[in-house]
Amino acid sequence: MSAPGSGVHAGLMPCREAAGPGSTSEMVTMSTVPSRRSSRRPSTVLHLPCARRTVGVEAALRLPTVMVLVVEDTCTLIALRDWQDREPPRRRPRARHRWHAEGRRLRAKEQRMLELAEQCLDAPD
Repeated sequence: MSAPGSGVHAGLMPCREAAGPGSTSEMVTMSTVPSRRSSRRPSTVLHLPCARRTVGVEAALRLPTVMVLVVEDTCTLIALRDWQDREPPRRRPRARHRWHAEGRRLRAKEQRMLELAEQCLDAPD
């Protein structure tokens, strides 16, 4: 998606897996990679694990819909990590039932993140 009249499209590539489950490095991770325009001037990218994409910081700052995607991805990832850390013991079946129901809602939200990423980032100019 691009800003009206700018003719610029956010460059994207699939997100690489981060360190491991539960690691804080899986949250919106920043790294520097060479820019397409100049190999001497690196640009920073944000890795969005729930949306399974990477987004340039410049695009996130310039395009409101991309910023919404970054924020929603971060919130979804935090909620998933929190949910995983609260797994109740097997001897509490009602608590496990509620925990599993919450997990289904979070996975549905994660699916909506993929759809939002497609809508925000793959839309034609």
